[in-house]
Amino acid sequence: MPVDRWRPWLATGTALADCFIRAVRAATSSQELASLMEAVTADMGFRHYALIHHADLRGAPPGRVNIKHYPELITARLIDGGAYRRDPVLRACAFADAAFLWSEIDRIIALDRRDRLALEAGLALGLNEGITVPCSLLGDTLGSCTFAGTRRPGSVARLLGPAQMIGVFAFQAARRLILGPRPLVALPRLQPRQRDCVVLVGRGLSNKQIARALGLTPRTIDGYMTEARELFDAHGRTELVVSALFAGEVGLDELRQGESG
Repeated sequence: MPVDRWRPWLATGTALADCFIRAVRAATSSQELASLMEAVTADMGFRHYALIHHADLRGAPPGRVNIKHYPELITARLIDGGAYRRDPVLRACAFADAAFLWSEIDRIIALDRRDRLALEAGLALGLNEGITVPCSLLGDTLGSCTFAGTRRPGSVARLLGPAQMIGVFAFQAARRLILGPRPLVALPRLQPRQRDCVVLVGRGLSNKQIARALGLTPRTIDGYMTEARELFDAHGRTELVVSALFAGEVGLDELRQGESG
C-alpha cells in the first residue's frame, strides 16, 4: 500500500488507541472498564468483546479476569461447559506473539475437525471475523482481549495495530482492578555457574551428567545445586527450575534439548 494511503488511517488508529489508553489507565472500577470496552469495541466496528483469563471461570473465582459482552451460547460452551482449553482462538494465543486475525488462525496452529466446527458455530452467531490479543505476564495465567463480529470483515486487518495496543492496556487495567497493584518483590539472582546447573537440570540432566557437561566434579555440582535450592527455598529439582523460570533467571527456550545456555 502506498505511504500516502495508509497515513490517514495510521493517525486515526493511533488517536483512538491513545484516547482509550488514557481513559482505561484512569478507570477505577470493573464497571467503568466494561463501559470503556463497549465504547471502543463499537468505535472499531465490532459487536462483541471479551477480556478473560484462560482458566476455569465457573463460579466467578477470585483473582480472574472475566469482563465481556459475548454471545450467550459461546459463553455457555467456553465457560459453563469448561471447553476453553479446546477453543481454537484461545489455544492459538499460546503460540501467537501479537494480535492475530481469526481468519489466519490456521497459520498459527493446525486446525482439526472440532476446531473448524467451533469456528463455524461462532460464525452462525455473527462472529464472522475477530482479532484476539494474547496477554501474558510471567507467573500469571495466560489471558486475552478479543474483538469479534463485524459488518466489515475485509477491513479488519488494518485494526491489528490499534487492537494490540488497546488489548494489552485493557487487560492490564482489568488485572489491576481485580487483583490490585502487583507488589514489588526482590527476586533471587543466580550466580553464573548456579544458573548453568539449573538450565541443565531443566533439560533433564543428572548431577553427574551436568558435571561432565561443565567439566566440573560431581561434588562441585552438588554444591551449586544446594546453593540454588536454598536461594529459592525450593525443595526439589522441579520446584527449583519452576522458581527460576518465574523469577526470570531462566528462559523456557533454554530448556529445550540442544539449546545453548
